[in-house]
Amino acid sequence: MISSFTLLSASLLTQFQGVTGAKGGIIGFGLSLYQDSCSLACHDSLSSLYLSCTTFSDHNGMTGMKEMGMEMGMTGMTTEECRTSNMPWLQTMAYCIQQACGAQGYTVERQARCFSTHAVAGASEPSFHDCLPITAPTVELPENATWLNSTSLVNHHLYHATHGTLEEFARSEYIHTKYSMILYFIVIGTCLLWGIKIQLASILPSIHQQWHKSTAVSKLRQYLGLPALFGFRHLEPLPANLGYIPGRTLAIAISIYVAFNVIFSSISFGSFQPNIYFPSQQFELCEYVGNRTGTLSLVNMSIAILFAGRNNILIGITGWSQTTFLTLHRWAARVATLQAIAHSIAYTVQYVNPGYDGAESYPEKAAEPFYWWGIIGTIALSLATAFAVLPLRISLYESFLIVHIVLIILALVACWYHLVPHFGFQYGYQVWLYICFAFWSADRFARLARLIYYNRLGDAKATVEVVPGCNILHITVFPRTIRGIGPGQHTFLYFPGLGRFWESHPFSIAAWEKRQASLQPASPSLSASKGNETYSIAKEFATLPPAIDSTLQVKSIATPQEAPYESQKYNDVSFQLLVRAHSGMTGTLQRYLSLHPAGSKVEISLYTEGYYAGHHATLQSLFTADTVLCLAGGLGITNALGFIQEYVNKVSLEGEEVEKSRGIMRRAKRFILAWSAKEIAFIDYVKKNFLADAQGLEYLLWYTGSPERGPQKPETPKDEIRELKTPATTGIDTAVTIGRMPIGSVIRSSLEVGHQTTVLVCGPGQMADEARRQVVGCVKDGFSIDLVEEAFAW
Repeated sequence: MISSFTLLSASLLTQFQGVTGAKGGIIGFGLSLYQDSCSLACHDSLSSLYLSCTTFSDHNGMTGMKEMGMEMGMTGMTTEECRTSNMPWLQTMAYCIQQACGAQGYTVERQARCFSTHAVAGASEPSFHDCLPITAPTVELPENATWLNSTSLVNHHLYHATHGTLEEFARSEYIHTKYSMILYFIVIGTCLLWGIKIQLASILPSIHQQWHKSTAVSKLRQYLGLPALFGFRHLEPLPANLGYIPGRTLAIAISIYVAFNVIFSSISFGSFQPNIYFPSQQFELCEYVGNRTGTLSLVNMSIAILFAGRNNILIGITGWSQTTFLTLHRWAARVATLQAIAHSIAYTVQYVNPGYDGAESYPEKAAEPFYWWGIIGTIALSLATAFAVLPLRISLYESFLIVHIVLIILALVACWYHLVPHFGFQYGYQVWLYICFAFWSADRFARLARLIYYNRLGDAKATVEVVPGCNILHITVFPRTIRGIGPGQHTFLYFPGLGRFWESHPFSIAAWEKRQASLQPASPSLSASKGNETYSIAKEFATLPPAIDSTLQVKSIATPQEAPYESQKYNDVSFQLLVRAHSGMTGTLQRYLSLHPAGSKVEISLYTEGYYAGHHATLQSLFTADTVLCLAGGLGITNALGFIQEYVNKVSLEGEEVEKSRGIMRRAKRFILAWSAKEIAFIDYVKKNFLADAQGLEYLLWYTGSPERGPQKPETPKDEIRELKTPATTGIDTAVTIGRMPIGSVIRSSLEVGHQTTVLVCGPGQMADEARRQVVGCVKDGFSIDLVEEAFAW
């Protein structure tokens, strides 16, 4: 919770400071553009005219007063002091404000305020009443007038063009902000509404369960909530690693989000001609389209940064996984990039096509700092999106991450220098950048706070050993505290002693221990009865394979014991991870261990960010589950072991304590583990170190590796499933089945009529997708079943 509160408070504080620094916020929300346009139009229609007190400078720097027949090549400067003392200016402005603003219903007092603001630069003297001419002027200034020598009427056509230009531009800018705010409220509001629904379900579990079992909700889950978008592929990447296909519900949400962005980028554009800013309608529309897409791009950039954060508070509120938010992050970033490109195209077309001076003016404009900073920002954002393709993320993740962060920082810096030096704070564009900075810095600050809170700075240690017979490492971390730890969580680790101290890597937490609260001794193992209701129903559906028939057993779990000196040295708290060595940091760690004697535990310097995920909102279906089935593939057993420890803790309680238990599996009567792995040595290691005394646990094991690397088996028909006894050295007589796990049969065999089953899946994408397909089929057959996926997608 420390990170959530830190993120929320830091983000709100930073955003508040940003908004207040923007002189009142953004246009339409605390900031008004061209307020009192009737008065401002009077000012702008007259401000270019020379007055009798205007001073002129020639190219040689000489200054002085000139007559009306002044020579060409002279430039004039009219100061505010000049205007406030010039009666033709004061009387013409006062009469224009009285006529134009009075026609719009302005009171005399408001007209006076307008006069003070626009005619005398905010001064109280001379006053509006003193400057009103006694006799109304009758002479109208010509459109090409250059001097104001007497009280006159403002040129009607010039005033009309000026006032219309200001009104249309202000309206356009307000709509940009309005649609940006609507988009923000749609995205964040949807997350918050879903979070409220989740929290209400936690408060009223019985009502939620009845609603969950209703026919309408079952149909929604069957056709909308659970299935993959097309076919059965969801977590398994597309061929050639082209990407992932979102689930059906997520795909619909993304489509709606993209549709809103397309709509908001395309509607409510107006035009006013003749226009004092834009010489043609095409030029004017390019300006409005460019500003709209530019503003929406900044909004979507802030959303993308929020969704990318590890400490995104919406994860805990909604119960959606970080993988889900990373998917949303990528789509928000893609939309922001396309809008930035559209923004750049609109401004390019504005100058290449007839505008101020046609295409000839574009090189001069592009040389201006604000313009080329905008070009840099668009290019940086485009490269960050292009380099985020799945093949690069998989093969060069560390390099991708560094390049990605650098490009995004460059894009944000470029946006700042594109906006602030050129526009200042008049339009409030920089507020969206403040929000981007707030989300990014809040997440980084939360990471730093976590490192300080969970570690002994300067003495953060862990022990690492190699699991014999495979490339898996067993890491035991000794944090300062394990407060907040629980099942379904992962942590980010730093290995400062191995170089690249800035890198952090996510790993699932397999087990944790606080010796002051050790588990009670396990009770003797129990055999599963073939006459129970589960077995009978499975037989009725003909779904129970021989492997399940003969290997279903009840065991208890024991947390691996560390050497006494370690527990005493590190305050009796620890958590453990099982990590497969790859080519990156884990490969470096494996090579470091190879320098030490085989089988030894090696102490290393290691820092943890604490414990992420495992939110009650994510695991809500476990609260009402009667049976929990955990499907694990390969190293996915690491995530499953945390749930097993939680279940064993519950089972080990006796009498009234069971009823008072507030754990996430408070109602569960059965916990079934079905695990397949390619290394028999890994299976043996986990059984010996984590499942040796698994009280109340039913587990089924499959070996999917090659026969040469595992126990030898006799010649067997290809479609027949055989059992293998584990080596006697393990001391465990549980059978291991050779072959692929029959996921459908395993799921069906766990179902009981009138009971709620929750399926936890942590394994390869293909396994998770098959489990999803089978769960959809079970829902279709009328069973009460939920699915919780724990999967990391690159």
